[in-house]
Amino acid sequence: MYSIIDIETTGGYALRNRITEIAIFKHDGEKIIDEFHSLINPEQHLPPYITKLTGITDEMLEDAPRFYEVAKEIMLFTRDSIFVAHNVGFDYGFVREEFKSLGADFSRPKLCTVRMSRKIFPGHASYSLGNLCNALGIEIHGRHRAKGDAEATVKLFERLLENDAEGFIAKAVKRHSREATLPPNLPTEVFEKIPEDTGVYYFHDAKGKVIYVGKAIDIRKRVLSHFTDKKKRLSFLDQIHDITWTITGGELIALLLESDEIKKLFPIYNQAQKRTGGSFGLFHYEDKAGIQRLHLGRKQNTLKPVAAFKSFESGRSYVMEMVRANNLCPKCCGLQKTPGPCFDFQIKKCKGVCAGKEEIAEYNQRVAHALDHLLEELGDRILIDKGRRPEEKAIVVVEKGVYKGFGYVDRDTPISTLEEASAYIRPYPDNADIRKILRNWIE
Repeated sequence: MYSIIDIETTGGYALRNRITEIAIFKHDGEKIIDEFHSLINPEQHLPPYITKLTGITDEMLEDAPRFYEVAKEIMLFTRDSIFVAHNVGFDYGFVREEFKSLGADFSRPKLCTVRMSRKIFPGHASYSLGNLCNALGIEIHGRHRAKGDAEATVKLFERLLENDAEGFIAKAVKRHSREATLPPNLPTEVFEKIPEDTGVYYFHDAKGKVIYVGKAIDIRKRVLSHFTDKKKRLSFLDQIHDITWTITGGELIALLLESDEIKKLFPIYNQAQKRTGGSFGLFHYEDKAGIQRLHLGRKQNTLKPVAAFKSFESGRSYVMEMVRANNLCPKCCGLQKTPGPCFDFQIKKCKGVCAGKEEIAEYNQRVAHALDHLLEELGDRILIDKGRRPEEKAIVVVEKGVYKGFGYVDRDTPISTLEEASAYIRPYPDNADIRKILRNWIE
């Protein structure tokens, strides 16, 4: 038994948006045997673009039942059936989240008519419901309304059943099939080729453009988690048409490559590392009295910071540690704004350069020491990581605290100097994100 379903919603993300309309046609594999249709009051206002797309208005939903009022009927109506939809992950995800908000578990086997159409009717330029139905001569009465789209999906499903000479549908509904798990536009054969190695993976859209970059110790396992794990599930799965990957061997190389690729490719769905540094910078200057001061603030095009941070809080924590480790004045480091001497001087924790009680030259020497440590904290290093093959090793070169790049060399090749190591690496740009990765890995 099949429950062929279509929904309309307040937006595209199931964790934030709600269902506004649902239509279900129960199908026995030959014909429709029952149907259910209802508007749903989402208990939130409709965005104007949703009203323009569907024709559904807030006024139409005022007297409609809330989801909890029809939940039991939907649960019973779809019991012992396969949940069928065009891009099933979208519809199923919304229905499941609605039940989850009520404390109930909604679980049904799934079947995606997008994926089945790609197998049974290959070669179409587009597999959206509108374009595919138009190509197959299926009329849609009431496009972008749940009942009209669900009726069209029923007709499409019946065409699929009639033309499924190779039994794709039967294979897809088997218990351990990945057909209902994978994104609608991702070919199964692409996923099956993904390795279980450590490396970086790339999600591509219909035009081949990289829209997301990630790293993983086990690429195959991590990619699958994006499709199945509720916490890791991505909101743009329907845009994934291809997946490629680069095996790196060790996790350090994967981290470094991922960071560089995100900044170079600027994928639309990677937010955290798009900038080449943080939004906040630590600036160093000398005031009129000759005191070396530090200031944490937003980065500026005209001033070069001595360090960059993604947030003010992370930068402040770093400066506080500098002050503690080098016995610096918190007021001269921008941590305190009180008039007169800093609070630490009053409790005898600061030597009092801010109160004229300490020689400026002596204080400035400690500031210089702290900055030297900051700028060269990584020093000269050759880091060794696992290679892509047993007979290979990866090397990472850091010179005077600056990341130079990484490369691969035979496991038995002796390397003892920066000059020797540098001959085997590919140059990569240095930035605050890279230094953070290296610091964490070394620690």
